[in-house]
Amino acid sequence: MRNTSLITISLPPTMVKESERLAKTKQMTRSEFMRAAIRRFIEELDTDEAIRAAEGELRTGKLKILPKGGLAKLMSK
Repeated sequence: MRNTSLITISLPPTMVKESERLAKTKQMTRSEFMRAAIRRFIEELDTDEAIRAAEGELRTGKLKILPKGGLAKLMSK
């Protein structure tokens, strides 16, 4: 049984050429390259969401910033 799903996307020719060039330099297949690119984009979106949530909590006072060395002090208690 297959562990992947097949999708079809349309890309501008220049993007196809550039992605093929980069995949070749990294010794990756086109599929591997596209999976890595999508994975990175998803991680970037998750990071952006976490940063927005932290900024919101900081604004509302729910998140506190520890001074330098503050974590070590908390852990030694």
